[in-house]
Amino acid sequence: MQERQDALAAAWLPGTEGQGVANMLLGDGLFGIRPFTGKLPAIRPTWPRSADDLPNVADPLFSFGFGLER
Repeated sequence: MQERQDALAAAWLPGTEGQGVANMLLGDGLFGIRPFTGKLPAIRPTWPRSADDLPNVADPLFSFGFGLER
């Protein structure tokens, strides 16, 4: 899929700003009124493809199950 796409727009739960996201994707951006450009909020060269790609946190801040109550 990555080879066939030019861009990815991720709007995770936009809430009250959903209208602005829709306008940019379906209105202003799609029909060329304004160019659809943006920047990533953080540098992320690749996505983890397996558990081996995730960082190895040997000293976690909280132990497994911390704060869980019955």
